[in-house]
Amino acid sequence: MARYPLNQPLRLSTTTRSLQLDGTYLLANATTLSLTVTKPDATTQTYSSPTNDGTGLYHQDIPASDLQQLGHYPYVWTATGTAAGVSFGDFDVHDPAEPAVLPLQDGKDQLNIPQATTTWDAELGAYIATIETSLEGFTGGPLITRTVVERQELDGTQTVLVVRQRPLVSVTSIVSVASGQPLDISAGLDIDPNAGTIRKQLAWPFYGPYFAWLPVMTVTYKAGWGTAVPPVFNYAARIILQHMWDTQHGPSVRPSMGGQDLVQVPGFGFLIPNRAAEALNGTVNGMPLRLEAYI
Repeated sequence: MARYPLNQPLRLSTTTRSLQLDGTYLLANATTLSLTVTKPDATTQTYSSPTNDGTGLYHQDIPASDLQQLGHYPYVWTATGTAAGVSFGDFDVHDPAEPAVLPLQDGKDQLNIPQATTTWDAELGAYIATIETSLEGFTGGPLITRTVVERQELDGTQTVLVVRQRPLVSVTSIVSVASGQPLDISAGLDIDPNAGTIRKQLAWPFYGPYFAWLPVMTVTYKAGWGTAVPPVFNYAARIILQHMWDTQHGPSVRPSMGGQDLVQVPGFGFLIPNRAAEALNGTVNGMPLRLEAYI
């Protein structure tokens, strides 16, 4: 899936074909052709006059002003009459200023692709996005500190809340789902960054405006490894990108130089080069990078 930075216009292209008596398809102009793009907020925008570049060849330029939402954009080409049919695709729009675990420039350096060569930028962007989300699954939380909002239930003693994302950095608020009222956490909390547990000081229960039969809370907190990407994540992402690239384009090194030993890491849908897996066995600020379940 292609990824494009915010404030960049883009061009989408398609072809239309008509069915022949012998069962083959030949390029042919459609009677009508439209492109409908669904934005991340589920609203749609339709372009009804795409440019005809030749028989059965069309493109639509989408201005940056129509792509101001960050997120996923599915689209559908619909042809009617002659060459009737439907084709579809999707792309993502991302914030180019967001901190990246593996900037595109770093990835191209790793693959020895000149920065001026943009042929594979969209493909590389998709690989990098996949690597980043997989690494978050591997470590159990955001690689770069961000705000998380989730529902959690107090344990039976009503003294402990456990959040899903690690490492836990700080807690902003705890609000009772039943009453809609916030709990008083002004006296301070005892948090375990690695385990993701939240307790009141001295292990006092979470007294507050909630019903004991529904001790469900909306917890707003921050989790992550800091505002800058720890170098180990950048290194591991480079090695994983190299492996993913080689599976599609072939290795860039001579066979005599040797390949990459691979190891199956729990939680991943693909094999990871051993060098990357070993790098992720380390710690940052004394905290293990891996989820304890994977160690």
